[in-house]
Order: sequence, then C-alpha cells, then structure tokens
Amino acid sequence: MDTVAIRTGDLLLRSWHARDAEAVCRACQDPELHRRLTGLPWPYRISDAAAFVGEFAPRRLAEGTALHLGVFDGGELAGSVALIAIDRDAGTAGLGYWTAPWARGRRVAERAARALLQWAFGAGLGLTRVDWRATVGNHPSRLTALRLGFTMIGEQPGTGPESPDKWLGALLPGDLTAAGADVPDPVRRSARTFAGAHPTLPAGVVTLRPPERRDIPGIVECRSDPETARWFGVPQPYTAEDARTHVDRNVPRRWARGVEAVFAIADAADAYAGSVDLRIRPGDPAVGEVGFAVGPRSRGRGYAGAAVREICRWGFADLGLSRIEWRAEVGNDASRRVAEKAGFTVEGLLRQALRTGGGRRDCWVGSLVEGDLP
Repeated sequence: MDTVAIRTGDLLLRSWHARDAEAVCRACQDPELHRRLTGLPWPYRISDAAAFVGEFAPRRLAEGTALHLGVFDGGELAGSVALIAIDRDAGTAGLGYWTAPWARGRRVAERAARALLQWAFGAGLGLTRVDWRATVGNHPSRLTALRLGFTMIGEQPGTGPESPDKWLGALLPGDLTAAGADVPDPVRRSARTFAGAHPTLPAGVVTLRPPERRDIPGIVECRSDPETARWFGVPQPYTAEDARTHVDRNVPRRWARGVEAVFAIADAADAYAGSVDLRIRPGDPAVGEVGFAVGPRSRGRGYAGAAVREICRWGFADLGLSRIEWRAEVGNDASRRVAEKAGFTVEGLLRQALRTGGGRRDCWVGSLVEGDLP
C-alpha cells in the first residue's frame, strides 16, 4: 500500500509523519486511554511515540499487514484509526481506533472509522469483512462499533490481567451505517452509565452502594436465611467464600458488561441490610427486571421498598428504561407487598416461568413504567 489520505468533512485521515510524535505522546498521557487500551506502554514516553509513527506504522504499511492513520482536525491531532491484521486473500481485517482526550464528545472515532471502512470495503482494499474487539467494559468503543453497524458476536475469554476478556464484533459491507446513524436511547444511556464508576444512591432511610468485602458476613447471613434460600433458590450452605466471589468477581463483571447493577442496601450506620439489583433484559435494552432481598434482622423497616423505588428511579433516569418488571414465585407475599407499595402493577401469573435450583415454578409478574413511580 502507498501512503493513504482520506478526507471526511472537517477530518483528515493520513499516514503518520515523524513530526506527529509530540502530539501522540501528549494524547497518550491520558489515564483513560491506558485504561481502555491493553498493551500501551506506561509511562508513555516521546521515544515510544517516535517509534510508533516513525518505525512501526510505516513498516506495517510497507508490509501491507496494517494501516495506521492519524486523524486530524484543522491540523490538530484528534485521534487514530487503523486496520490491522489485513489479509488480502481472505478479504478481512480488524478495526481499531482511539480519540485524543481534547477531541472527545464529537464522535471523531466514529466519523473517521466510517470513512476508513468505506474506503476499505470499496476500491481501497476490497475487504469483505472487518472485525472489531475491545476489552469488556470499554463501552465507548462498543458504542462506536454499534453506531457503525457492527454485530456483536460474543466474547473471547482472557487469560489474566494482561489479557482480559474481549468483546467481539463483525461488520459486512452492506451493514455499514450512513453518517449520523445512532443507536436506541437506552443503549446510549446505558453505555454512558456502565462506562463510569458504580454509583452510590441515597434512598431515604437507606443508601444503595456497591457491595464491599466488609459486607461479607451480612451477605452470608442474608443468603443463609431459610426464607431467602426458599424463594431465591440459593444453594446451601452459602459460605463466606461464595460471598467473596460475589463481591470481588460477579458484581464488577456484571457491571462491566452492562447487564446488571447490583447494590448493597446500607442502613443509617452504613451496615449491610440486604441487596437490590436491576438486570437489563437480553435483546431489549429498554426493559429491566428488579430483584431484592433484605436480611432477617432488617425486615419490617421499609428498607426494601425504599431501595426498589430508588433503583427504579435510577433505571428510568440513567439507563433510559421504558419498563421495569418484577417477578416472584407464587406465594412470596412479602415480595409482592413490596412491589405493590413501590407502584408495580401485578399483571398476572406465568406458569413454570421461574427457574430455581429445585426446578421450575409458577410466578407472578408485575411492571412499572416511569409514570407509575409514587
């Protein structure tokens, strides 16, 4: 491949020059960039930038195995876009991109990537498929890929901290979107929310916060309670190691994937009283499902109702949900009372719709829409 230059609107995509090293080095001081991109040297020095723009990128271009382009707006570096692992025989390549911290919020990566993909699918390379991958939890990159038309096809498990789990996507020429394309509002709002830190939410008599290791005794007590085990199908005995796995692994993994937000319900003394969670329905990002459990020593104080109302308010406001569902096994009257007091409308009974450790059970189902909140 020869030197490449592509213009799209006010952006210029071009091959790197040696004089770009200083701007690349400045952009790569950003901690967020290092959090999202694996393999970027830290600390990032001018020598790293000089080697990238002066040696690595030109060599890959000459070999025909990768095309690394700087993205410039009025002469100022705005980001980078690249096609990697180019296989001309198979007609495939991988897409990568990043945005300089001072250029974020203008959809630079999306606009540059769309222009590069149009060129690569057309006369530039004649590709028939482009792949995308990003570290699980890199919601800004995923949002860009979705706006471009990529289909999410799964995950690649990692082997440790230096090789984390990856999201995988693929794009065919006919799926590339037109300029200005966007995703549904709940997808966009969830990406912004789950890309950030797990929040703490005041909820009247209680506070909703991320579960912590100091909550482990309370989690064990709650999940070992016969009523909790009965209605939620919690395997017994439930141990401190189970609780530690929940706090250290399960909760952050679900948050990183954007599939579930789990909160500890903390009382006025910040002690663990129970948990409440909001799960996003697979295939319908505008629908969530709430779940909750309060420990035996904290029941009867209105904690569950306060927690459910607040997490639902947060789901509507921050995640853009249109509907939140509640389900409970038929006979769980305490859960039903909490749901109804929180404003849920019980819509009926679903036969054998609830799967527990003991098999399948009939369950009640109810719903809450934004206007229902008390």
